[in-house]
Amino acid sequence: VHMPSAMTVYALVVVSYFLITGGIIYDVIVEPPSVGSMTDEHGHQRPVAFLAYRVNGQYIMEGLASSFLFTMGGLGFIILDRSNAPNIPKLNRFLLLFIGFVSVLLSFFMARVFMRMKLP
Repeated sequence: VHMPSAMTVYALVVVSYFLITGGIIYDVIVEPPSVGSMTDEHGHQRPVAFLAYRVNGQYIMEGLASSFLFTMGGLGFIILDRSNAPNIPKLNRFLLLFIGFVSVLLSFFMARVFMRMKLP
């Protein structure tokens, strides 16, 4: 029996992290709809992706979107860590630092926007 490569194990960890933070267990047990609907002032049904003011419930798309943000933030930290390798050229180091910081900051502020939608 041979050991799996480090990249295979890493990919499995990232995929499992994505599924767990997306609420796959909740989605299997409760079976929520993928998106919801809301009636506007004219009586038309409009799709909504977030179950507003309900912290203990979610739509499937809401879970996937927040899971994507958490995963993007985690990958941003990993990219920032990889930028410290001693044999990386200066331009590549700058690009890795830039992409890492943008990923972490974007995921943080978008998660705050999502929380503002969820909390009353």
